[in-house]
Amino acid sequence: MHHTKKVLVVLAGLGTLAVALLSGTALAQEQPRALVERAAEAMGGLERLQELDNFVVTGFGQYLYQNGGGNLSPHPRAPVKWQAAVAAERSFDLANERAVNRDRRGLLFPFANERGHSWDETSTLQTGVAMLDHPLPAVLEALDPETGFGPVHVEDGLLVVEFTIETGDTLWMAIDPTTDLPAWVRWISGSTTLGEVTNTAWFTGYLPFDGVRLPVGITHNVDWRDATMSYFNVDSYRIDVDDPGPFPEQASAPGFGGQVAEAQATQIAEGVWDVRYGNNGGGVIEFDDHLTMFEAYGNETATLARIDLANTLVPGKEVTEVIVSHHHFDHSGGVRAAVSRGLTIIAERGNEGIFREMISRPAPNFPDALALDPQPLKFMPVEEHLILEDETMRVDVYHAVGHLHMANAVFAYVPEHRIFLEGDFTTWNWTWHWWGGAYLDSVERYGLDPAINIPVHGIVTTFDETIAAIEEQVARARAFCENNVASGIYMAGCPAKYSRDASDQED
Repeated sequence: MHHTKKVLVVLAGLGTLAVALLSGTALAQEQPRALVERAAEAMGGLERLQELDNFVVTGFGQYLYQNGGGNLSPHPRAPVKWQAAVAAERSFDLANERAVNRDRRGLLFPFANERGHSWDETSTLQTGVAMLDHPLPAVLEALDPETGFGPVHVEDGLLVVEFTIETGDTLWMAIDPTTDLPAWVRWISGSTTLGEVTNTAWFTGYLPFDGVRLPVGITHNVDWRDATMSYFNVDSYRIDVDDPGPFPEQASAPGFGGQVAEAQATQIAEGVWDVRYGNNGGGVIEFDDHLTMFEAYGNETATLARIDLANTLVPGKEVTEVIVSHHHFDHSGGVRAAVSRGLTIIAERGNEGIFREMISRPAPNFPDALALDPQPLKFMPVEEHLILEDETMRVDVYHAVGHLHMANAVFAYVPEHRIFLEGDFTTWNWTWHWWGGAYLDSVERYGLDPAINIPVHGIVTTFDETIAAIEEQVARARAFCENNVASGIYMAGCPAKYSRDASDQED
């Protein structure tokens, strides 16, 4: 009898599963517009939604720093860094199909400049796809007469409607068949470092507000490493407010670097130039039959501009390899562009995995240089020390030590001219420095004698100027920590560490 009950339970379970599968198939054959109309009805009724002029949502949340590309190491399980957002307010002007996002942001980890911890208010205009990561405007846009529908499919028990809006962008909306409420909206966007990514905004915890059911939790994920880009906790909705503005005139430009500039080259020594795009760049070094560039910083535009200028410095010689200091997405923003030119990427061995991830991703909807001219990654690993040398030039590439901002980092050294090339070791005008000892720790570990520093950020300085700037920045970081503690605020990174200080070494 005991076994019979088990069989009956199993058969009943299989029957329920079969019914569910058949129901899902049947529902997937429904007309997509009818499914979205049912979602509108579940949210308060289509007529009610269409009569709204605006709504304002407030709350708080966090953003993933550099979209997951700013972590201590490139390992997929490395701890992530977050940026908090408070006093957040997002106003949707439904009548004019625009939204504005305002909040005050602060990094939850130590940063070199005051802007990272200033909590200044940001204001970003959003139009088109950018404002459809909320179910209310997404449902209204899907039901716009200019919108076209694609097929319906079932994903994890949810009914997914494909729709293409007037701008030509295609999105997908998942509808929960048990509630008819939107579960998520998905779209594709271009990425400086990853070619393109598939985004999914999840909606949870629907509650009624003035006759409209809206989510109080919104989480944004991407398909790269299944990373959570942001999450937002709602603490209020206001429907049809008298004044939802003001709205900025233009939407913010996407991507790193945002600046429009021209690459410029300055010769530092025989066979060594500083090639810079705006405020960022690095060295270019001449060998017997080629050039080696330090860093693929920013984005495709900045990196290709630096490569193109470098290729004019010495007749008959072109850049064939790029030393990338570390994986952070600002410093590796041009890796895809460099690979598209067939250049070899030189970096600490631990970066190979993330760089292969970055260059292997297709970008059919947002084609960049690599998507237009696919090339394989040519990777030259650095363990502790790599020598690049011929009869005319020698460059030593070393694994950086003591740098808790970037564990898998390298720097370069030109012994003939005593030139130190680095990214994020220092910048002459940083406000604070949290790992200032890494520079001299690395110099001493490898027995170097630098005279000139070529940084990725800022300007070329002498070695003495570099060390003086670091010590001032460490002192300011310590004072910053002391002032915060006196106010009852305990910041990440405090108290500031400095390995060159005897008192710290004794501790």
